[in-house]
Amino acid sequence: MPIEVRCDACGRQLRVADEHAGKALRCPACNHISTAPLADTPTASDDVATPSWHMRTPEGQTYGPVQREELDRWVLEGRLAADCQLATDAAGPWQSASAVFPALRQRTPAPAPTFQPPSPFAPPSPLVNSATHYQIPHRGGLILVLGLLGFVVGCPIFSLMAWVMGSGDLREIRSGRMDPSGEGLTRAGQILGMLLAIPWILVAVIVLLVILVAAVNG
Repeated sequence: MPIEVRCDACGRQLRVADEHAGKALRCPACNHISTAPLADTPTASDDVATPSWHMRTPEGQTYGPVQREELDRWVLEGRLAADCQLATDAAGPWQSASAVFPALRQRTPAPAPTFQPPSPFAPPSPLVNSATHYQIPHRGGLILVLGLLGFVVGCPIFSLMAWVMGSGDLREIRSGRMDPSGEGLTRAGQILGMLLAIPWILVAVIVLLVILVAAVNG
Protein backbone atom coordinates (compact mmCIF):
# COMPACT_ATOMS: atom_id res chain seq x y z
CA MET A 1 0.00 0.00 0.00
CA PRO A 2 1.55 3.38 -0.92
CA ILE A 3 2.55 5.78 1.80
CA GLU A 4 1.23 9.34 1.72
CA VAL A 5 3.55 12.11 2.92
CA ARG A 6 2.81 15.84 3.10
CA CYS A 7 5.67 18.23 2.44
CA ASP A 8 6.32 20.42 5.50
CA ALA A 9 7.40 23.38 3.32
CA CYS A 10 4.79 23.69 0.60
CA GLY A 11 2.06 21.31 1.76
CA ARG A 12 2.08 19.18 -1.37
CA GLN A 13 0.75 15.64 -0.93
CA LEU A 14 3.39 13.04 -1.92
CA ARG A 15 2.79 9.35 -2.47
CA VAL A 16 5.63 6.79 -2.36
CA ALA A 17 5.86 3.02 -2.35
CA ASP A 18 6.18 0.95 0.83
CA GLU A 19 9.87 0.23 0.29
CA HIS A 20 10.64 3.97 0.79
CA ALA A 21 9.32 3.94 4.39
CA GLY A 22 11.72 5.70 6.76
CA LYS A 23 13.80 7.15 3.88
CA ALA A 24 14.46 10.77 2.95
CA LEU A 25 12.27 12.18 0.18
CA ARG A 26 12.72 15.32 -1.93
CA CYS A 27 9.62 17.33 -2.81
CA PRO A 28 9.47 17.84 -6.62
CA ALA A 29 7.81 21.25 -6.17
CA CYS A 30 10.02 23.01 -3.60
CA ASN A 31 12.97 20.57 -3.24
CA HIS A 32 12.33 20.32 0.51
CA ILE A 33 13.60 17.08 2.01
CA SER A 34 11.19 15.13 4.22
CA THR A 35 11.30 11.69 5.81
CA ALA A 36 8.76 9.08 4.83
CA PRO A 37 7.07 7.56 7.92
CA LEU A 38 7.10 3.87 8.62
CA ALA A 39 4.24 1.88 7.20
CA ASP A 40 2.54 1.46 10.60
CA THR A 41 3.11 5.09 11.69
CA PRO A 42 0.18 7.45 11.16
CA THR A 43 1.01 10.25 8.76
CA ALA A 44 0.50 13.91 9.47
CA SER A 45 -2.46 13.93 7.12
CA ASP A 46 -4.33 11.65 9.51
CA ASP A 47 -4.62 14.21 12.30
CA VAL A 48 -3.82 17.57 10.68
CA ALA A 49 -6.31 19.35 8.51
CA THR A 50 -5.28 20.36 5.01
CA PRO A 51 -4.09 24.00 5.14
CA SER A 52 -5.93 26.63 3.17
CA TRP A 53 -4.06 29.26 1.18
CA HIS A 54 -4.55 32.98 0.65
CA MET A 55 -3.15 34.93 -2.29
CA ARG A 56 -2.32 38.65 -2.31
CA THR A 57 -1.67 40.46 -5.61
CA PRO A 58 0.89 43.28 -6.02
CA GLU A 59 -2.06 45.71 -6.04
CA GLY A 60 -3.04 44.57 -2.53
CA GLN A 61 -6.11 42.47 -3.40
CA THR A 62 -6.47 39.28 -1.35
CA TYR A 63 -8.15 36.04 -2.52
CA GLY A 64 -8.91 32.91 -0.54
CA PRO A 65 -9.01 30.73 1.32
CA VAL A 66 -8.49 28.04 -1.34
CA GLN A 67 -6.99 24.57 -1.34
CA ARG A 68 -3.60 23.74 -2.79
CA GLU A 69 -5.24 22.13 -5.82
CA GLU A 70 -6.88 25.46 -6.62
CA LEU A 71 -3.51 27.22 -6.43
CA ASP A 72 -2.05 24.66 -8.83
CA ARG A 73 -4.84 25.44 -11.26
CA TRP A 74 -4.21 29.18 -10.94
CA VAL A 75 -0.56 28.62 -11.82
CA LEU A 76 -1.50 26.67 -14.94
CA GLU A 77 -3.98 29.37 -15.99
CA GLY A 78 -1.43 32.16 -15.45
CA ARG A 79 -3.47 33.82 -12.70
CA LEU A 80 -0.73 33.34 -10.10
CA ALA A 81 2.46 35.25 -10.89
CA ALA A 82 5.87 35.36 -9.23
CA ASP A 83 5.22 38.82 -7.75
CA CYS A 84 2.17 37.59 -5.82
CA GLN A 85 2.36 36.55 -2.15
CA LEU A 86 0.94 33.45 -0.46
CA ALA A 87 0.08 32.60 3.14
CA THR A 88 -1.79 29.87 4.98
CA ASP A 89 -3.44 32.50 7.14
CA ALA A 90 -5.00 35.79 6.09
CA ALA A 91 -2.95 37.58 8.77
CA GLY A 92 0.33 36.14 7.48
CA PRO A 93 3.16 35.54 7.48
CA TRP A 94 3.28 36.11 3.69
CA GLN A 95 5.85 34.61 1.39
CA SER A 96 6.65 35.04 -2.28
CA ALA A 97 4.68 32.82 -4.65
CA SER A 98 7.96 31.83 -6.33
CA ALA A 99 9.11 30.29 -3.03
CA VAL A 100 6.11 27.93 -3.06
CA PHE A 101 6.12 27.45 -6.85
CA PRO A 102 9.76 27.65 -8.05
CA ALA A 103 8.59 27.31 -11.67
CA LEU A 104 7.19 30.86 -11.48
CA ARG A 105 10.73 32.27 -11.36
CA GLN A 106 11.11 31.45 -15.05
CA ARG A 107 7.94 33.38 -15.94
CA THR A 108 9.28 36.88 -15.47
CA PRO A 109 7.22 39.25 -17.64
CA ALA A 110 8.99 41.03 -20.47
CA PRO A 111 9.61 44.76 -19.85
CA ALA A 112 7.14 47.06 -21.53
CA PRO A 113 8.55 48.96 -24.50
CA THR A 114 9.42 52.56 -23.72
CA PHE A 115 8.47 55.37 -26.07
CA GLN A 116 11.41 57.32 -27.41
CA PRO A 117 10.44 60.79 -28.73
CA PRO A 118 12.07 61.68 -32.06
CA SER A 119 15.23 63.68 -31.75
CA PRO A 120 15.20 67.12 -33.43
CA PHE A 121 18.65 66.32 -34.83
CA ALA A 122 17.65 62.97 -36.34
CA PRO A 123 17.52 62.80 -40.17
CA PRO A 124 13.99 63.08 -41.57
CA SER A 125 12.14 59.93 -42.45
CA PRO A 126 12.04 59.15 -46.19
CA LEU A 127 8.24 59.11 -45.97
CA VAL A 128 8.07 62.76 -44.90
CA ASN A 129 8.82 64.00 -48.40
CA SER A 130 6.34 62.29 -50.69
CA ALA A 131 8.33 63.18 -53.81
CA THR A 132 11.27 61.02 -52.73
CA HIS A 133 8.95 58.08 -52.24
CA TYR A 134 8.26 57.81 -55.99
CA GLN A 135 10.65 56.98 -58.80
CA ILE A 136 9.45 59.67 -61.28
CA PRO A 137 8.61 63.32 -60.45
CA HIS A 138 5.42 64.69 -61.96
CA ARG A 139 5.32 67.08 -64.96
CA GLY A 140 1.96 68.66 -64.20
CA GLY A 141 3.18 72.24 -64.56
CA LEU A 142 4.78 71.63 -67.97
CA ILE A 143 1.71 69.82 -69.32
CA LEU A 144 -0.58 72.64 -68.17
CA VAL A 145 1.64 75.26 -69.85
CA LEU A 146 1.56 73.29 -73.13
CA GLY A 147 -2.24 73.09 -72.97
CA LEU A 148 -2.50 76.84 -72.38
CA LEU A 149 -0.05 77.59 -75.22
CA GLY A 150 -2.25 75.58 -77.57
CA PHE A 151 -5.16 77.92 -76.81
CA VAL A 152 -3.15 81.16 -76.81
CA VAL A 153 -1.01 80.48 -79.89
CA GLY A 154 -3.61 78.39 -81.70
CA CYS A 155 -1.02 75.74 -82.57
CA PRO A 156 -2.29 72.16 -82.43
CA ILE A 157 1.23 70.83 -81.82
CA PHE A 158 1.27 72.15 -78.24
CA SER A 159 -2.24 70.74 -77.67
CA LEU A 160 -1.24 67.31 -79.01
CA MET A 161 1.85 67.31 -76.78
CA ALA A 162 -0.24 68.22 -73.71
CA TRP A 163 -2.78 65.49 -74.57
CA VAL A 164 -0.22 62.73 -75.17
CA MET A 165 2.07 63.65 -72.26
CA GLY A 166 -0.87 64.07 -69.88
CA SER A 167 -2.36 60.67 -70.75
CA GLY A 168 0.98 58.93 -70.24
CA ASP A 169 1.70 60.65 -66.93
CA LEU A 170 -1.76 59.86 -65.56
CA ARG A 171 -1.13 56.18 -66.28
CA GLU A 172 2.18 56.40 -64.38
CA ILE A 173 0.45 58.11 -61.42
CA ARG A 174 -2.25 55.43 -61.25
CA SER A 175 0.41 52.69 -61.31
CA GLY A 176 2.20 54.32 -58.37
CA ARG A 177 5.46 55.09 -60.20
CA MET A 178 4.97 58.90 -60.41
CA ASP A 179 4.37 61.52 -57.74
CA PRO A 180 0.56 61.90 -57.43
CA SER A 181 0.75 65.48 -56.10
CA GLY A 182 0.75 66.77 -59.72
CA GLU A 183 -2.31 64.82 -60.82
CA GLY A 184 -4.56 67.92 -60.85
CA LEU A 185 -2.21 69.97 -63.02
CA THR A 186 -1.61 67.02 -65.34
CA ARG A 187 -5.31 66.35 -65.81
CA ALA A 188 -6.05 70.06 -66.45
CA GLY A 189 -3.34 70.26 -69.11
CA GLN A 190 -4.54 67.04 -70.73
CA ILE A 191 -8.13 68.33 -70.96
CA LEU A 192 -7.02 71.66 -72.47
CA GLY A 193 -4.94 69.80 -75.03
CA MET A 194 -7.85 67.53 -75.94
CA LEU A 195 -10.28 70.47 -76.37
CA LEU A 196 -8.09 72.07 -79.02
CA ALA A 197 -6.50 68.99 -80.56
CA ILE A 198 -9.77 67.15 -81.32
CA PRO A 199 -11.24 69.96 -83.54
CA TRP A 200 -7.95 70.22 -85.41
CA ILE A 201 -7.96 66.47 -85.98
CA LEU A 202 -11.53 66.58 -87.27
CA VAL A 203 -10.71 69.45 -89.61
CA ALA A 204 -7.65 67.59 -90.89
CA VAL A 205 -9.73 64.46 -91.55
CA ILE A 206 -12.41 66.43 -93.41
CA VAL A 207 -9.81 68.22 -95.55
CA LEU A 208 -8.16 64.89 -96.34
CA LEU A 209 -11.50 63.38 -97.38
CA VAL A 210 -12.29 66.39 -99.61
CA ILE A 211 -8.93 66.06 -101.31
CA LEU A 212 -9.42 62.34 -101.88
CA VAL A 213 -12.92 62.85 -103.32
CA ALA A 214 -11.70 65.62 -105.60
CA ALA A 215 -8.82 63.48 -106.81
CA VAL A 216 -11.15 60.58 -107.59
CA ASN A 217 -13.70 62.75 -109.45
CA GLY A 218 -11.00 64.65 -111.32
